[in-house]
Amino acid sequence: MRLHTFRCSQSLKGKRILVRIDGNVPVKRGVVVDGPQGKIARVAVDLEWLRQQGARLVVMTHLGRPEGKRMAAYTVAPVAKRLSELLGVPVRLSREVVGPKAEQMAVLLQDGDVLLLENLRFHPGEERNSRAFAQQLAALGDLYINDAFAVSHRAHASVDAVTEELTSYAGPLLAHEVGVLAALSAAPKPPVVLVMGGLKMDTKLPVLERFLPKVDAVLIGGALAHAFFVAQKKAVGRSAYDPEGVAVAKRLLRDWSGKIHLPVDVAAASRLSSQAVVRHVSCDRIGAGDYAVDVGHETLKVYEAVLQGAKTIIWNGPFGYCEVPKFAEGTRALARMIAARTGKAKTVVGGGDTVPILEDAQLMDKFSLVSTGGGAMLEFLAGKKLPGLVALET
Repeated sequence: MRLHTFRCSQSLKGKRILVRIDGNVPVKRGVVVDGPQGKIARVAVDLEWLRQQGARLVVMTHLGRPEGKRMAAYTVAPVAKRLSELLGVPVRLSREVVGPKAEQMAVLLQDGDVLLLENLRFHPGEERNSRAFAQQLAALGDLYINDAFAVSHRAHASVDAVTEELTSYAGPLLAHEVGVLAALSAAPKPPVVLVMGGLKMDTKLPVLERFLPKVDAVLIGGALAHAFFVAQKKAVGRSAYDPEGVAVAKRLLRDWSGKIHLPVDVAAASRLSSQAVVRHVSCDRIGAGDYAVDVGHETLKVYEAVLQGAKTIIWNGPFGYCEVPKFAEGTRALARMIAARTGKAKTVVGGGDTVPILEDAQLMDKFSLVSTGGGAMLEFLAGKKLPGLVALET
């Protein structure tokens, strides 16, 4: 894949650049949860470079799932504040997504100024990939840059239809991610270990089916493992699992049992609470009232041994119920194991639920690549065509 990538030799002074970023991060009490290596922090580096070239930036992002309605809980005002802190300049916020007031604010921008549009998903045209909405967005800029790999698997107006209206480029952050993932997908250096957690089998299956013939091992954990347990007729108590994934798990075990590694023990609790007592039990002894909330100590030892010889490690999805910090210990241990292989192996990590664990453990810079996209990373590795990338192909 050859993307139409922005060239540094181009003059930007005085030009209004419409930049799609991924500012979809958790917000707690009006403050975004985004560490020094987080999504917004990383894209801010590219925005600052554009500012230094004299560009006038019109930045756009979505936040959450307001489904085409204006909802105060999903305003991008906290994103504007975070960008202001990172860039060291005021970031103006347009209370409109598009329209006369947004256009007036864009016209008044001076070299190096930054304007952030309100949540794209407040407008119903965004998720419909509306050409009319894309034209309104395009009216705000002279050229377009997509620096949001995480949303490039969506055929939405701000990543797809808008490219028909303006000269369009891939931003540096997006181009870097695509380059690493493309090389990894085409010719991963063996031995290759695929590490898969999370819950939904349907998002993981295409990657499993594409990579199983060429990987040396697949390490399964988290709620994803529970579907495999049920396929083996093991009890999982009250643990979450994907019922539709059970038949798939049974087929994968039949065809690839020599490559698939499942947990041998789990951390079990009687309730999903930080006050719950955690017991480590064999996967054959999960009680009827138990939740399997984390991977067990013995499993981590087995998985560490498999990882030791790997030259390529691809990880997507947590290994525990990480909404409760005490149930994220196994995922943190796994993260440290994989990080320790960086340098000896190419290590790529992705998944929206995984990244906060890495930030908390201060491991964000310890991998070859921490992808900004969970779903986009999975679809790319599965060989699917991502609309936002197809639109930027030369």
